[in-house]
This record gives sequence, C-alpha cells and structure tokens, in this order.
Amino acid sequence: MRSRWSNLRGGPISLAALCAAALCGATGFAAAKPADLVLVAGASGRTGKLVVEQLVAKHYRVRALVRDKARAQAELPPAVELAVGDVRDPATLTPAMQGVRYVVSAIGASGSKPTPGNGFAEVDFQGNANLAAAAKQAKISQFVLITSGGTANPAANPMVFMRPILVLKAKGEAALRDSGVPYTIVRPGGLTDDVGGKHAVTFSAADGPTGRIARADVATVCVEALGRKSALGKSVAIISGQHAWPNNWDKDFRSITADH
Repeated sequence: MRSRWSNLRGGPISLAALCAAALCGATGFAAAKPADLVLVAGASGRTGKLVVEQLVAKHYRVRALVRDKARAQAELPPAVELAVGDVRDPATLTPAMQGVRYVVSAIGASGSKPTPGNGFAEVDFQGNANLAAAAKQAKISQFVLITSGGTANPAANPMVFMRPILVLKAKGEAALRDSGVPYTIVRPGGLTDDVGGKHAVTFSAADGPTGRIARADVATVCVEALGRKSALGKSVAIISGQHAWPNNWDKDFRSITADH
C-alpha cells in the first residue's frame, strides 16, 4: 500500500562548451543509473504519463508529483511512488524532492482559457519557478523541462493568441536557467498522440523549423537527456523528422550549442 509519498534518484572550445563543462564539474555530474530516483511533475498529464512509463520501463525509481492521489493510483504504474503536492504551493515541493536525483517537469495549464488560478502564469511560469527553487535547495543533478516550440521568439508566432502563452512559458524557462540548477529544456513542436518511434527526432537550436511530434517521442527525448553531459545547459527544439528511428542521442544533443 502506498503512503502519501511512500517515505521515500578536436577544435577550438566555445564559451558555451566551457560553461557546460564547468557546470558538470561544479555539480559532480555523472551518468544516470537505473537506481536513480526521478521526480515527474505533471505525471498525470498526457505527456507526463508517457515519461513515467518510459522511466519505469528503464528501471528508474519514479516518484510522481500529483494533486489527485486516487486518480494517480488508478492511472500510473503500481511501482510509482506518489507525492501529493501542487507546484503552486512551494511548501509541498520540499518533501517531494527528498532523495531525488532528477526532475522532469511536464506541467502545463490546460486549454487556451484555463480556470482562474490555474493558468499559464500560475503553472507554466510560477509553477516551474517554484519547482526550480525546490530543486536547487535539494541539489538536484538535472532538471528536464518540457515547454513549447516558439518560446525563443513569442512575438514572431503567427498564432496571435499563443504569444502571451509563449511569453509565460519562456519566463518559466528563464526561472530554471537563473536558478543555477543543471538543466535541459525541451521545446516540442505541435504534439500528437501518434505512436512513437516511427521517425527520428529532428533537433534544432532556438525554435528551428515548425512541425509536429508524437508525445511518446518527446518523452523519449526527456528520458534520454537524463545523465547526459551533452544535454546540459541546452534548450532543444524538436519535431518529427524524415529519417528512420532511432536517433544517435548523444550526437544530437552535442549538435546543439549550450545556452549563454
């Protein structure tokens, strides 16, 4: 039976590369291991569930940060620990971080007009800022954040209604960068519920080309980022490509320049 959270895982060197190397050294960063504990925020969401499933399949220990325990128990694998909390309430995040090595945030407000108090400002921006602050206090090794394509330049988005939403998602990204926690930011294109693993994922810096991508492939990128030095300090735009699956993940992450 689960308790509230089971009481308790050759060429010139660029400035960005030097910064990434310094970050690795400063944090004692090391490759991920199956025994590592990963906290997934937004674990009950459509993408978050897939992140959880893939982590469990790779034998990570997984703790899900959830608001509705009964729903989570019904929907998530039995091996997953449950931490009842709310990203809008920082006091609930400190206990959820205990013993955690990695954090994956798949949180996001629902719909173009979410309910008051549960919107993009409260969740995508402040919620991720709260998670980043708690992760810093807990000395988390790596924080993987899922945001959205278009956050590099919200004003250029052709869908005007998306611009303020992208601004708030970008503020969530900035809060994570400013926290000093080692991070990887994943910016997917339009999300689909297609079966994953059909086409290789195209990696781009900034926002890159427009396109769509299966949620399952987004989850794979997040899981593959864990424990990779080549993924640290980077914001990666991803869409579904034309080549055959799978990717050379380390090569793809290395192809992206670290954030300044």
